[in-house]
Amino acid sequence: MRDLVDQFGVSEMTIRRDLEQLGGEGRLLRTYGGARAPGQTIREQPYAAKAVERIAEKGRIARRAAELVSDGDVILLDAGSTTAALARSLRGRKNLTVVTVDLKIGLELCDEPGIRVLVTGGTAQPGGYNLYGPIAEMMLRGLTVDLAFIGTSAIDLEQGLTTPNLDKVRLKQAMLRAARRSVVLADAGKFGLRANFQIAPLKAISLIITDTGVPSQMARVIRKEGVDLALV
Repeated sequence: MRDLVDQFGVSEMTIRRDLEQLGGEGRLLRTYGGARAPGQTIREQPYAAKAVERIAEKGRIARRAAELVSDGDVILLDAGSTTAALARSLRGRKNLTVVTVDLKIGLELCDEPGIRVLVTGGTAQPGGYNLYGPIAEMMLRGLTVDLAFIGTSAIDLEQGLTTPNLDKVRLKQAMLRAARRSVVLADAGKFGLRANFQIAPLKAISLIITDTGVPSQMARVIRKEGVDLALV
């Protein structure tokens, strides 16, 4: 932000107001301390970095997602820091079956007396704690779950859900196929980004739960695509 103030010779308040307006129009995306252009291509972040970002927002998203889960459900949890927050919100539930591709989530819930935990197996990603590959995909192909809670690195209006990791494409597609209802959990920082490999178009998703930082123009387009969008 200071660079913009110096470059244009106006006050920080003016820069902030203009950024808010452009963000609301979907022409840029606000970040902490500034903004970035939509459609930016990203690389994968290690779990340790993601776990300390937007903690409050992820907590609200997780609590809203937990409201969708009923006792007796069979649900699928993708790997990631937001789905891990959801796992913590499910403690104390009764007669719940949780299938997960995340080693940390498996450990988080395995001692809960009312929750049955199934971990898919597969190849473990160093620094990511998720399981992928043919073994994980084979287990998912034999499943039907009530709800799948999916994480994503990026959400783009044209490309939908994308990932910088090719190994995760078929895994996440298998999760979507296994679910009667698919719910994407993603903070606003994931919107307007694009990674190299497409997982699925927006219309393949039942519901996206995110925070109120999503630009209003992007929210309108997503809803126009027929995707439910919950802002928390």
